[in-house]
Amino acid sequence: MLKNIASTIYSIYALIVFIPISLVVFILYVIVFGIIPQPKSSRIAHRISQVWAHVTYTVLFIRVKIKNKHLIPKEEGVVFISNHRSLLDVPLWAISTPHVVKYLSKEEMTKVPVFGYAIKRMYITVNRADSKDRHLSIIKMVNALKAGTSIYLAPEGTRNKTKEILLPFKDGAFRMAIAAQAPICVFTLYNTDKLLNPKKLLSLLPGTIRGTWAEPIYTKGMTENDIPALREKVRNIMETNYVMMSKL
Repeated sequence: MLKNIASTIYSIYALIVFIPISLVVFILYVIVFGIIPQPKSSRIAHRISQVWAHVTYTVLFIRVKIKNKHLIPKEEGVVFISNHRSLLDVPLWAISTPHVVKYLSKEEMTKVPVFGYAIKRMYITVNRADSKDRHLSIIKMVNALKAGTSIYLAPEGTRNKTKEILLPFKDGAFRMAIAAQAPICVFTLYNTDKLLNPKKLLSLLPGTIRGTWAEPIYTKGMTENDIPALREKVRNIMETNYVMMSKL
């Protein structure tokens, strides 16, 4: 009971400091995208996102430990794949790679004032209820990859709120990587759901979150027939690394 009370008080503190920090960041996004042309504006916005992530974790007393960043391919146009367990994952994704990346977002997020402006310019949006729009979003991501822009995706499709290590994977990320013949780089994160329960917003705790990169998987020469094996390979990597970090 005392732990729950302390967590609720701490969560309220987190909201009080997080909201003004995020508002400042979104104003910076508006300025950057309003006066600086692409692709320079995207590079600056990515750097702003990384600073925001570091500041957010610092004021929330959350430590971050990321291993094997040297395994990230230096070339652009990479498909970054991660598991997804908590809202704390988002800042971790921002600082996990030096690459400028685009994320996939729900179309309705673009309607949020200020925030939606940044989403339209930093994310590829999709209406998940529309099969044609889902297909179009994959085409947009393939074209972005071929143009040298990296993409960051969670193949589970949503936050994992279960006790299972991973939810079932969707094929979109793997189909896209093969269509673009782009390398896949797998990032596994751990403990974000322990610090912020995905089922309860006011449940934040200080602590340490971990992440580790795996060797890149090159898809050159693969076809859609390779999707099931590729999907299982990535899943096995994530499960293995997740278990490994749980023992640290």
